[in-house]
Amino acid sequence: MSDNGPDLSTLTGAELVRLFLDAVDSPPSTDAERAEFFDFKARVFALLADRGNPDAARFAARARADRDRVLARIEAEMGGEF
Repeated sequence: MSDNGPDLSTLTGAELVRLFLDAVDSPPSTDAERAEFFDFKARVFALLADRGNPDAARFAARARADRDRVLARIEAEMGGEF
C-alpha cells in the first residue's frame, strides 16, 4: 500500500479504479495492513466523490469507519499506546 503514494489527485477515475483493484487483489494480512488499506480505500472513494460520484462518499465514510475500528483494536492490543 505504501508505494501508492499519498497524492491520488493526479490520477484519472480509471487509474484510481485500477489502483484500487490491485490493492484488493493482495488482501492485507495484519491489522496494520488492514488499517492502511482502509485508509487508502477511503482516500480513493473520497476523491471519486469529489469528482461527482455521490455513492462514493458513502463508501469513503464506511472505509474510514473500518479504519478507525481496526486502529482502535490495535491500540487496545497495545495497551492504549498507539
